[in-house]
Amino acid sequence: MRYYESFFNIKNDKELLNDMIYAFNKYDGQNFVVKYNAKSKNFDCFGSRKQLVDETHEQFGNVVRLFKEEIQDELLSLIKKNTGKHKLFEGISEIYFYFEYWGEHSFCGMHQKDDEMHLILIDIWLKKKGYIEPIDFVAFTNNSSIESAEVIYIGKLNQSFIEKIQNNEWMQKECEFPSVKEGVVCKRSHQKKGQRLPKVKIKTNWWLNEVKKNYPENWEQLI
Repeated sequence: MRYYESFFNIKNDKELLNDMIYAFNKYDGQNFVVKYNAKSKNFDCFGSRKQLVDETHEQFGNVVRLFKEEIQDELLSLIKKNTGKHKLFEGISEIYFYFEYWGEHSFCGMHQKDDEMHLILIDIWLKKKGYIEPIDFVAFTNNSSIESAEVIYIGKLNQSFIEKIQNNEWMQKECEFPSVKEGVVCKRSHQKKGQRLPKVKIKTNWWLNEVKKNYPENWEQLI
């Protein structure tokens, strides 16, 4: 299983400054990964960020069931549509789909009992090719019912945009990005050599302050 990687905050990683990027909404939930096997034409593994899970798993069993009930069939249809000569998944033996499991009131990966829960597609990785580029990611779920990460911004990663996200107060009436609570994930618009697609996260000051307030002793481990 290929688990989702961690990446740095903009304060610690300046590689993408002034590069063309897509900034996607960062959802405050739990990571969930699904592996597709082209040989069997089906999904053969499920995982959290660090371990394999299935429907019997105490914490993620309901996430596996949600995927199978609401996403699996349409995702299989999209895979089939994008498999073939000159298509996105041409010659690919394994595809990893990364989701975020979250609800409107989720915070630091903790969920509210009566919340409506969602699985949001956040990334796709192809064996021997790496992460697909943002333009292909956006097009993949177009005109489908599968929820995917919202595009917040397309353009150069400059200081002005960084500060807008950091200072974003989603509860204010005139907020520029009302759906952005935790922050955004910025992905380079195109791969670099070696099939590398750099990413960096920008957190809102609102979210950081909430973490410090709720977890004063270990907040640094959560960001």
